[in-house]
Amino acid sequence: MGLSKLEQLIAVYSKYAAIIEVSGLKDKIGAYGTFRVRDKKPYVFLEKNQPEVDKRVILAEEFMHALHTVGVILDQKDINNKKQEVQARSLAYKAIVSMDDLLYCYKMGLRFDYEVAEELEIPVEFLNNAISYFKTQLGESSTYKGYKVIINDTITFYPAVHSELGISARS
Repeated sequence: MGLSKLEQLIAVYSKYAAIIEVSGLKDKIGAYGTFRVRDKKPYVFLEKNQPEVDKRVILAEEFMHALHTVGVILDQKDINNKKQEVQARSLAYKAIVSMDDLLYCYKMGLRFDYEVAEELEIPVEFLNNAISYFKTQLGESSTYKGYKVIINDTITFYPAVHSELGISARS
């Protein structure tokens, strides 16, 4: 059996940052992940006691913070801090969920968000937030690899010769 998607991400990111799992991180700092830079080396800390799917998306976001965030941004009432938070989260969406991933899931016959999230090894909420992010980038309608893509609360692919099919939330 191959590496999980979390293990694959750790293998890539650990070339650039130390990744450390800590028990009780959430209790200590109030968050499931954080990053620090010491002696010009980035460190990403993750709460050890959480599901792999959660660790994966938190790792991606904290790694993006390590690459792009300047200063301490804990005060989210500060507009510049909020912008950096949104930037890191947006980069995490792009790093973890691609249009190719969503098209692959569509072609596999996965139509509900929980099915797609399970296939991509991410939380459903992260998937839905990523789809919302794609809508801000692509608009409500675009084309991708020969498919018309409609993004509302869900993402729907319309192949040239098939009926409407897409990924949607559970009813």
